[in-house]
Amino acid sequence: ALGDKLAQLKDETGIELEITSPALGALIEKTLQNLKAPKSDYELINYLGFLTTQQVGGGYFEQLNSYIDDPSATAPDWDFADFAESNLKNVGIYDLANKKLGEGKDIYGIPALHSGSVVYFYRKDLFDAAGLKPAATWDEFKAAAEKLNSADVAGCSFIGANDFSLATVDWYTRFITTGGKLMTGSPATKDFKPNLNSPEAVGALQMLIDVLPYAPKNVTTYGFAENVDAFSTGKIAQMIFWSTIAGPVFNKENSKVADTTDVTPVPAAAGQTPRAILGGWGTGIPKNADPAKKPAAWHALQWITTKAINNYFTEKYQIDASRDSTYIDPTLVSQLPYLPVAGQANAGAQTIETSILDDFFALNDVMNVEFNKALIGGQDAKTACANVQTQWEAMLRKAKVLT
Repeated sequence: ALGDKLAQLKDETGIELEITSPALGALIEKTLQNLKAPKSDYELINYLGFLTTQQVGGGYFEQLNSYIDDPSATAPDWDFADFAESNLKNVGIYDLANKKLGEGKDIYGIPALHSGSVVYFYRKDLFDAAGLKPAATWDEFKAAAEKLNSADVAGCSFIGANDFSLATVDWYTRFITTGGKLMTGSPATKDFKPNLNSPEAVGALQMLIDVLPYAPKNVTTYGFAENVDAFSTGKIAQMIFWSTIAGPVFNKENSKVADTTDVTPVPAAAGQTPRAILGGWGTGIPKNADPAKKPAAWHALQWITTKAINNYFTEKYQIDASRDSTYIDPTLVSQLPYLPVAGQANAGAQTIETSILDDFFALNDVMNVEFNKALIGGQDAKTACANVQTQWEAMLRKAKVLT
């Protein structure tokens, strides 16, 4: 998406921006190597919100407050206050002295590329024909899946593959909206303990197992693309999904169900607030970048995070915005009616507790392996969660955050 605008950036600012974009695993490794080097090869670096503690908390990025507060360096219409608070706390604000994500006033990154959370997508034509309302609870989700399931349309779908979002989206959303709390204690006091043996943890996985009969036949191999493609071709009745990834189901050029799809907040148990994981990326200036180029880097960073560019990404690619104004922009909402719900989800989303650890991705991998094994029938939900608990405790002890 950003590549579309590089020529315009050069025309308007004189800045020539080159993008290097390896696959995620290589990106993480290359970024860390670069940040730890005597001199950065890059003037701007994008990082996942799940890595803010590792990379920003590691002291590798330039503090941006002096740029933001300087009227000679920052355009008056850039409107820093328009950035969603949840996203700033996720990727921008960090208390280095106390190692606290989202606390204090020090800013090291700007929400960029995309932010966002998870919403509930459903086929309103199918629900209306069946006399159903969109599911507000997980029991209603299952009941709708059973009623709407047919030879042509799966009653529901989810990330069932050994995939990053099996745990972080489909399991975690069900877990926290049924009262689950992933961790207790704190890394600082070395009592950071998981609660994967809890009834809520087992129950969240069991919910996925229970709707397998109403999901696509090969759902245990489904990742991002399979779900979005199947929904867009009319083969899925409902699912929860990253709004920034499933947003293209509203693209009338590619989706057969753009006019018959609607969204609401994710289901939740009685007494629980609908919410899901907070995603997104931040962009910052490496502390070890060439000092002579840092002012230009700040100028470029402002330009790629303006309201106009944020709106363009959303309109063209249905990428979730980092600015509150985009989610309620009348022109965009008329084209993409899911935006206000996506904005609500973004504002109320929850930062997953393990993202403050360097081993976040490794911990997530363990969940995905064990949960996928349960979905394909290799073990039950209780055993899968117990296996994750055991492995996590060992990993947390090795990381010296659990004694």
